[in-house]
Order: sequence, then structure tokens, then C-alpha cells
Amino acid sequence: MRSAPRRGRPLLAGFEVLAYLFWAGCDALLGLGVGPAAVPSGAVYGLLVAGVVLLRYRTGTGTLPVAVVAFGLSACGSVAGVVTGGIPFVSLTELFALAVVTVSVVRTAPVRVVLATAVVSLCLIVGMPLLRVPDIDREVFASLTVVGWAGTMVVATAARELWQRRSARLDRARNDERLELARELHDTVAHHVTAIVVAAQAGVVVAGSRPEEAGRALEAIERAGAEALDGMRRMVGVLRSGAGDDTGDGAERAPGHGLDDIDDVVARFDPDGGRARLEIAPEVRAARLGPAVAATAFRVVREALTNVHRHAPGATTVSVGVHLQAGRLVTVVHNDGTGTENPLRDPGGFGLAGMRERVEALDGSLHAGPDGPGRWIVVAEVPAGAGR
Repeated sequence: MRSAPRRGRPLLAGFEVLAYLFWAGCDALLGLGVGPAAVPSGAVYGLLVAGVVLLRYRTGTGTLPVAVVAFGLSACGSVAGVVTGGIPFVSLTELFALAVVTVSVVRTAPVRVVLATAVVSLCLIVGMPLLRVPDIDREVFASLTVVGWAGTMVVATAARELWQRRSARLDRARNDERLELARELHDTVAHHVTAIVVAAQAGVVVAGSRPEEAGRALEAIERAGAEALDGMRRMVGVLRSGAGDDTGDGAERAPGHGLDDIDDVVARFDPDGGRARLEIAPEVRAARLGPAVAATAFRVVREALTNVHRHAPGATTVSVGVHLQAGRLVTVVHNDGTGTENPLRDPGGFGLAGMRERVEALDGSLHAGPDGPGRWIVVAEVPAGAGR
């Protein structure tokens, strides 16, 4: 995000320099009707102020300090005009430079600075012809500069509005990306850590009665730990690859998951294959689903299986199904063995809330609740073409 404006700054500065040269030529022509001394004075002094305003393009130079120096230099010129009787003469180059630096400050400065800048620029822009122009013409010049100052403030206000809207869009994009990364971190860590806890509990149970089976529990712990580390490495890789990119394009930066990953999640949930059954309809595998739709189906399955580990460790049957119905991708996770605890009311859990937000963000719907005595079902429906 930052690199694009920097590439455009030299071009913008070039156009600004050309504008200053144009107005300097106008200053020279304006001075011809006043007297020989006025011909160079307005153009030269105007280019001096313009040179100061151009310093804001230097890296590390703030716009506000440049504005202070430019305003001060212009005020000195007006005072000198009173003392010398009109030298330096009124300068269109200087007026344009003051307008440019006023817009630059008003665009991004705090409100107090904006008000102070508006007042100072009004005094300098309108005061210049009153102090530097002969009596016969000063009222005409002053009237024109009032109109010019009003136009400057209109442009500055519009530029500020555009900047604020753009900043708000960037803030929303950054917040959405942080939320997405937080959800992904929760899903990845919670899933694998839950598997580690369940395997450790199983190891404690069998260690005394069936020591020979404790090794399988340790292998499961090792496997889940390695997968958790791999997931964390992918998250860190996403963050590093996106460093310095403020586009907020979460789709490019979020770790990718799809329908093929559902097989791995179910296999990790039930290594023995005795209680979990997965059915992904052939038309689903052949369909051209949006990346966000496939990733949402994966995350729904992963979070639902994590909740089975947490809230229904005694489940004997867990079924996972993914199919298409009326143009919508339907993901169903059904299990038995659910006790009286409601997973949706887990005081420390954010998984189902995040799952619902993901589904609804794609104009889908999520249902999670009892499906008869001791049974629980999660159903997520998402338009198959969403997120393309």
C-alpha cells in the first residue's frame, strides 16, 4: 500500500513544479504593468515560497513544519511589501503554493490544526494584496483572493473526506484480517490441542491396565503436536509473506484449506476408522466452488469435530456429510454421546461463534443443536458460488 503512493510522488511533484513555473510566468507578466522592480520580485519570491512547499516531498519531512515555514516566509514578504512600498509584489506563484500546502495540511491533520491552518491561510492569502498592491488595485485583488481561499478550503475539505473514507476502509480491512487470523489461530490450535488432551487422557486410563496400548496414545500426542506446530508455522509464514502489505486482502493471506483437507481432519479425529464416517458427494468434488466456500466447509467440519472431542468424548458414531442442494453447499456433522452440556454455551469457547460469522459472511446459515436424546447436529448451508 505504501509503495504505490511513493511511486506516484515524483510524478505529482513534477506536475506541481510545472504549475509553479506557469504561475511564475504569469507573475512576470503581471509585474510589467506595475513597474520594473515589480517584474522579478513577485516571481522570485513566489518561487522561493514554492521551493519550501516542495520540501514536503522529501522522505521524513512533515507537512506541518513545511507549512509553518512557508506561512512564515509569506508573512515576511507581506511585511516587506509594506516597508518597501510593494516589493516583493503580489505573487500568484506564492498564492498557489500557499493553497497547495493548506490542502496538504487540512487533508490529514487533526481538527485543531485544520482550524488554525484555515485561519492563518485566510490572513496570508487575503492580506497579501492588501499589503503589497498599490491602493488603486488592492480591493480588486483582495476580492479575488477571498474567492481563491474559499475554493482552496472546498478542495481541502473534499480531499480530507476522501482521505478519511480511505482510512476507514483500510481500518476495516485490517480489523477483518486480524479477526480472520485470530479465528484461524483459534481453530488450528484448539483442534490439535484438544486432540492432544484427549490422547493424554486415554494414555492415563490405559497406562495402568493395558500398558502396551500407552504407546499408541503417545504416538497420537506426538502426531497432534507435530501437526499443531506445522499449522503454527503456516500461520507465521502467512504473516511474514504479508508484511508491509496493507491491502487487507485476507483471501490472499489466509492459510488455504479446501474440501480435500476434510479427509485428513476426519482421519486425524478417528485414526482407527471405527466411529467416524465421511461422505462427500461426487458432485461436490466435481463442482467449481469458491475458495471461501470450500474453506468454510473445512472449518465447519474441523470445529464440529473439535467440539465432539470436548463435549462428547464418548461418542460412538460421528457422521460427516458434504453435498449440494439447490445451489447451496450443505455441510452436516452428526454425533451421538452428547451429554447435558451445551457446546454453544461454552464460556471459554469462540469456535461456534466464529463458525457462524464465517457462514453468515457468505450469506449462509448455521444450525447447531440437539437432534434427539443424546445426539447433536451441526448444519451449515452456504451458496455454492459465494466467495469467487
